Amino acid sequence: MKSSLDNLLRQLSYNKKNDTLIHIGDIITKGPHTGSLAVLSFMSKNNITGIRGNHDQKVIEWRAWIEWIRGLEAGAGSRWLVELEEKWEEGNLGGELEKDKDTEAWVGTQMSAGRKDHEWWTKVPRGWKLFSDHYRVARAMSKADYEYLLSLPLMLHVPSEHAFLVHAGLLPYDPTISITSKRQPLAHLPRLSSGLLGGRIPMLRNAQELAILDDIKPNKNPWVVLNMRNLRKDNTISRKTNKGKAWTEAWNGMMSRCDGFEPGAKGSLPCHPSTVVYGHTASRGLDVHRWTVGLDTGCVYGRQLTALILGKGHPHQEAVSLGARESSDLRSDDENEEEEEDGADDGVASIPGAIPFGDSGRARLVSARCHKSSSRGAEAHWS
Repeated sequence: MKSSLDNLLRQLSYNKKNDTLIHIGDIITKGPHTGSLAVLSFMSKNNITGIRGNHDQKVIEWRAWIEWIRGLEAGAGSRWLVELEEKWEEGNLGGELEKDKDTEAWVGTQMSAGRKDHEWWTKVPRGWKLFSDHYRVARAMSKADYEYLLSLPLMLHVPSEHAFLVHAGLLPYDPTISITSKRQPLAHLPRLSSGLLGGRIPMLRNAQELAILDDIKPNKNPWVVLNMRNLRKDNTISRKTNKGKAWTEAWNGMMSRCDGFEPGAKGSLPCHPSTVVYGHTASRGLDVHRWTVGLDTGCVYGRQLTALILGKGHPHQEAVSLGARESSDLRSDDENEEEEEDGADDGVASIPGAIPFGDSGRARLVSARCHKSSSRGAEAHWS
């Protein structure tokens, strides 16, 4: 959705000399093939800070697989793949493979008929879809673009804002043990070196935030931070929105109990709250709570592309009013559909403008309208 990205950046008066642009993943394979490559090229050439999304990860894995196959048996793997690609493109150009399901059926036929190539077909990981858009982007992107994707971390910690940036989400506690257990990082004071006296609270906060990443087992699992949407009743993690409760409920509930490092109220915890900014769940649209901000407003489905602005001096930030609506009014009503991938073509909450952010700050939400994509990559050809 490169044109939508350009429109949003113009609306933001984005200046790469003065502004730090950060994306929160899934920058490819959610729209037309050429659009994916254009967005990736922009991010790569400008070395835009960002994090991986689950779709970015699939493309990385496919590219690694392609390069591995190409290097097998003195080029025999490369020849097999080239011949297969040529057959696929013939079918694609002939109009036989108009949809993803057509390609899947074609691949199944080739596998059944290719007995002499059985050894090569066994090297395709189970569940992976040859000639999917992930495969095609992986095949077509430049070496520099691939290296850019590889450089993206799974998450970013921003100590100055007491914030985390992650594609899918984080958990504030280990769901397999009691919330008040001393093994939970927010249920006890972190240990500091005895010599650290000055600036004790900032050091404690930083240590506690790092402990959220280091001491909560699910947060160290790449699949979780790339795919999580809900917590089931049995405390297992689901990527479906109709299984259990949103992980954001757990996060906001826990942060509401943080009462500083000397808590007074019964049931409060010795911690300071922190904020998670994430994407991934287009079905919920703009999903703003006190300590979580979900920014995926479904651009690829013809809705909006949304930016969160932090920092003083930006023209949009200077216009922030103090009359932001409460976060409970900003939730999308659409919570119940079964996602085919990462969302459906449903409604989204309106962009509210100013929202509370961090301890006592404000942030600004700005959006650009998007036009729904009619194609997710059928025009792709090999280069």
